[in-house]
Amino acid sequence: MDNGQSIVKKGQVESVEDTADGLRIKIRLKQDGTTPLSDIPYSFPLLPKTFQSVPKVGEGAFVLTTMSDNKESQRYYVGPIISQPQFQEKCDYNYGRGVATSIIDGGNLEPLEKIGNFQESFGAFPNVNDVAIVGRGSEDIIMREDEDTNSNAIDIRCGIRNESPEVNDGNNAMVGKVVFNKTDPAYIQLKYKKGLAKGPEKEANSLVNVVADKVNIISNKDENGFDLTDVQQLIKEGEIDEMMDKLHQLPHGDTLVKLLKLIINAIITHVHPFAGMPPSIAGYVKELTDFDTDSILSKHVRIS
Repeated sequence: MDNGQSIVKKGQVESVEDTADGLRIKIRLKQDGTTPLSDIPYSFPLLPKTFQSVPKVGEGAFVLTTMSDNKESQRYYVGPIISQPQFQEKCDYNYGRGVATSIIDGGNLEPLEKIGNFQESFGAFPNVNDVAIVGRGSEDIIMREDEDTNSNAIDIRCGIRNESPEVNDGNNAMVGKVVFNKTDPAYIQLKYKKGLAKGPEKEANSLVNVVADKVNIISNKDENGFDLTDVQQLIKEGEIDEMMDKLHQLPHGDTLVKLLKLIINAIITHVHPFAGMPPSIAGYVKELTDFDTDSILSKHVRIS
């Protein structure tokens, strides 16, 4: 813990319950000693409330007080203190003896080897030159500029980091959610670059990519009356299977056009052996007869 006269102090978060919903928290500083939690003043967030980041109980935070020698004075906090990406989910402060302090003030613990030394972690976290919001689990928003290619991108990513399969023996750097998920992440990418895509009907300077195992596009006015505004999940996980059963599979445009051309050609070119008899099963008629109409429907994209 810090000396009581420090301009910027560090302390342990002991409560995040605020009677006024103002994102105030209770942080125990060295100067508080054994003061009951109810008597420790609230610390008010220094970050604007348009950007919310509240430490968890047991984590550390930096505290500024209006009067360094008065423990009753107004307190402000910035936090949580997260030493390395391996501890993004929670970084224990342990009253100045935890991993949160491993790379500040000398630290009581040695920091882990940086995950940038491991190829499995490449892409899992924003680059140092990116502007980003990094979530506690495997989600983030990254705004990046690539000066080499003169392109800009915004990536909204979820499930982008997997748990490391390595066993945490106390010294292993690859612990926590630090492995880049190459299998099934969900993300929306907005990308801009002059001449980004070229070719007939593909020319584009700007592009939006939506990537996931399954993609649902749902209107608030969908006739099925889906509940899209659950206060916790927006769409309840328990209702997703039923919802996907009722949504419409998106048609593959090129496959649909192929079928329409077969129909047109079959109508124009078919031949009846005799009046009143069915047409000969040959050429376009045979192709139309054999056409798999289910191939028109997307297995992965559904709409209202």
